[in-house]
Amino acid sequence: MNMKQKIWRFTRPVLRPVLGVGVLSLFCLLRVFPIKKNKVIACVSGGRRYDDNQKYILEELHKLRPDADIVWVKEPKFEYELPSWIRPVRWRSPRYFYEYVTAKIWTNNCTEPDYYSKRKGQLYVETWHGGLGIKKVAGDIVGKYAVDRKLTLYLKNASDMADVYISNSDHLSKIYRRAFRYHGPIWKCGYPKNDMLVNGNPEEGKRARKELGIPENRNILLYAPTWRHRFAMDHHINMEVYNLDLQRLKKLLMEKFGGEWMMLIRFHPSLRLYAKGYQEAHPDVKDVTDYQDMQRLLMATDVMISDYSSCIFDAALRRIPCFTYATDFDQYKYEERGVYYEMEELPFPYAKNNDEMEHNVKAFDMGDYLKRWDAFTVRMGLNETGHAAKDIAEKMADFMDGKLVTWNNDYPIQN
Repeated sequence: MNMKQKIWRFTRPVLRPVLGVGVLSLFCLLRVFPIKKNKVIACVSGGRRYDDNQKYILEELHKLRPDADIVWVKEPKFEYELPSWIRPVRWRSPRYFYEYVTAKIWTNNCTEPDYYSKRKGQLYVETWHGGLGIKKVAGDIVGKYAVDRKLTLYLKNASDMADVYISNSDHLSKIYRRAFRYHGPIWKCGYPKNDMLVNGNPEEGKRARKELGIPENRNILLYAPTWRHRFAMDHHINMEVYNLDLQRLKKLLMEKFGGEWMMLIRFHPSLRLYAKGYQEAHPDVKDVTDYQDMQRLLMATDVMISDYSSCIFDAALRRIPCFTYATDFDQYKYEERGVYYEMEELPFPYAKNNDEMEHNVKAFDMGDYLKRWDAFTVRMGLNETGHAAKDIAEKMADFMDGKLVTWNNDYPIQN
């Protein structure tokens, strides 16, 4: 740990409440400006990218209301393009706070900070981003990274601002209640980002292939592992946990499924710099970490592999073969943050090393796999409608018009 990191570690508990008071005061001062009834502000992962549920909701809202003033929070360190009808605002700039105070609707995928202050007449739609995810979140986290009392209060205060949480399953709805201390409306309408996967639009897959320069006659394996919280806490990144032998796997896939295969890897955004080094060491593997639209990428994917990322559940909606590969499950379970399932509970064949992965590919049976996936979705109470984005956008449009908005005919929200 360098000196800068040490200083931040010891000053953060003091600075956070000071920052909170300052931001709260700013929110109060900016209330002299009126709420603009056609303005929406969206934030995804602190402005890191243009994707997730917010992207699809706002695209539907733009179709319904081309005149809507849509603002997207953007972190300058991450380069990506936005549609011409979206206005970017720099994350935590003075303008950013103004946009929040004057927007009619807020939407986020990671919960808003508890020291933000929502006004009467504003609507806050929280979607989260994990779906049926394996790793425990928020107040459910156990072990040395468990949420402390202060952060538990933060989660409650933040969730108290939300007017509705969007869910795609009974599993996720229960997490909202327990882990986020949320007691308001939950709309189990499905995840907007998964509409594309449920409806199975092949043109989206073709577009991803074209943008990535992948021929139509190549099958695609996508390996998309997730981040480890201990990397940040210990200030050390161990890339050995991502030691899946993709060249060995390529030969296995050719033998099992036939055809020519392209091997893709998509790291967590926090590993972008390490992804470049991985690409240099594995020139036959295509790095797609910076490809923005994960769902479009999944539409082009023929076989999916992950460890603890929720994206594997999204991929399974397409009913394609999915496998899990995790060398550090016990450490992740007991030391990292905890898990909602044992790996063997999942419908995806699980491997702890490359030899086990070889066995799983050779023994894979599509019919048995789909039976296990269908049974799992029933047990989790999964509900993916294929039109969640449009449904939510219509609610937003109604709210802009001053209409009474209800979620599942419950919990009315008025201006």
